[in-house]
Amino acid sequence: MPARICVAIRETTTERALESARRAAAWADLVEIRADFVRDLDLKRLLVDKPCPVLLTLRSRSEGGEYQGTELSRLEILLEGAGLGADWIDVEHSAFWKGVLDSVDPRRVIVSHHDLEKTPPSLDALADEMAASGAAVLKIATKANRLTDNLVIAEVLRHAARHGMNLCALAMGRAGVPSRVLGPSWGSWMTFASLPGGEPTADGQLPADQLADLFRVRRIGLDTRLYGVLGRPLTHSLSPRLHNAVFAAQDRDAVYLPLEASDVEDFLRFCEAVPLRGASVTIPYKEEAYARSASLSVEADRTGAVNTLLRREGLWHGENTDIEGFLRPLRRRTHVASLRAVVLGAGGAARAVVCALTSSGASVCVAARDAAKGQHLARRFAADHVSWSQLKGLSWDLLVNTTPVGMHPESDASPVPAEWLTGKWVYDLVYNPRETRLLQDAAKKGCRVIGGSEMFLAQAVKQQMLWFETQPPEDVMQAALDEALPPISAAAPEKR
Repeated sequence: MPARICVAIRETTTERALESARRAAAWADLVEIRADFVRDLDLKRLLVDKPCPVLLTLRSRSEGGEYQGTELSRLEILLEGAGLGADWIDVEHSAFWKGVLDSVDPRRVIVSHHDLEKTPPSLDALADEMAASGAAVLKIATKANRLTDNLVIAEVLRHAARHGMNLCALAMGRAGVPSRVLGPSWGSWMTFASLPGGEPTADGQLPADQLADLFRVRRIGLDTRLYGVLGRPLTHSLSPRLHNAVFAAQDRDAVYLPLEASDVEDFLRFCEAVPLRGASVTIPYKEEAYARSASLSVEADRTGAVNTLLRREGLWHGENTDIEGFLRPLRRRTHVASLRAVVLGAGGAARAVVCALTSSGASVCVAARDAAKGQHLARRFAADHVSWSQLKGLSWDLLVNTTPVGMHPESDASPVPAEWLTGKWVYDLVYNPRETRLLQDAAKKGCRVIGGSEMFLAQAVKQQMLWFETQPPEDVMQAALDEALPPISAAAPEKR
């Protein structure tokens, strides 16, 4: 059956909770009213005028909620809600669930368990113990500290299916996002989302519109092709927006996920159980992905960094689309071979940039806060190297920022002071936000600027071509990017 989406409502007043429930009904199969956040709780008002089926939850502090009254009064409120028409009520397995089940039809009760610190190695025994309560639906939510914690969720859902349990299982936190998107295809009774524009009730909740429309969770099945972006952190990444937009436009049975792994080994272990077809690789794993790839393209081998993975006969093949992605916007504007370039940083993206510039005939100088890494990168491509302190007063035509400084959410930061920006071109690989502090400063100093969104789009187009051997609809990808990022302000236009 299609995925069942429950939108969790976190509001401080009854009226606002009811208004949010009405909005959530556009995406939700049911809404969860988190009554522990409502200060003027009016159950009759909430439940008589409900716009769709309601799950009533009054979560205790011990399991991540805000209710501060006695346990007896908490259970009495839940029972009152059941009497007033709540379609489901949630009672924790750690609470007096038996008293609730003695008073409410078990077909309307969800018995839940929350581990806010970790995901245990197995949850099967816990599910069996909870099933003995007789409640119609069970819910297990744990904290994901690594990508492979999602596999524990998948396993307990398989266990539940074998034993005829209605189980909702998910892993909280950014590393647990795959369980929220793929959980229904693994057999989860429902998956939780936050209200678009509202405050989530748990870490890792996706807005309901993204879950339903971007990830198309109701269409995911066992045959859906899986792709994703490997990195840590991934709060800045817009790759899911672009690639899922292409899948939707082409009506392709595929989904692209954020895969926040603790390291590449964590990612590879995850992929042993979850059959990913391909992946993008971002900070900080491009060099580690290079080392762990079974085979490499010429570009990846030259740079020593991989930003794209393809599954070939069960093994990972590494590619680098950053070189082409970086050069395309630059070549549209200037003659690359004549440039004197300074590259800030010495990570995976810097490797691709230095390789691209030197192979195009530019004169390149590397500057990195980690002097040893900067010197190593410079030697690899026969480029020059200067210490960070020597940047001030250095003469250049092109300054390229390959560091994450200035990336969302630290958007006010810049890798260098504005007074150091004395050259012609400044190219910032950071694409979120579109107009970084570095680009703003550069435009004010009279430099011509190139934003990272152009490179981001170009390298993503190449990734689609590698995965599917066909040209993707670039206009669709550009529209998705424009929707996600505000345009560069008129106060700092690019000079031509």
